Amino acid sequence: MSFYDKYPQLKQKQFLHDLLSKTVYATMALEDQTVSMQDIERIVSSAIKKEELQRDQLFFN
Repeated sequence: MSFYDKYPQLKQKQFLHDLLSKTVYATMALEDQTVSMQDIERIVSSAIKKEELQRDQLFFN
C-alpha cells in the first residue's frame, strides 16, 4: 500500500495547506513563539509552490 493510498486526502492541495499551516502554528504556539497565522500561511504556500515547480506532479485532480 502506497502512502497516497493510505492517506488520499493529502492529494488535495487545500487540505495539505490547511493541515501544514495549523500544525506549524500550533507547534510554534506551544513553544511560546508568536507568529501570525497569515505569515505561516504565506510561508506554507511558498513552500508548496516551490515543491510544485521541482516535481512533475505534486497534486492530482
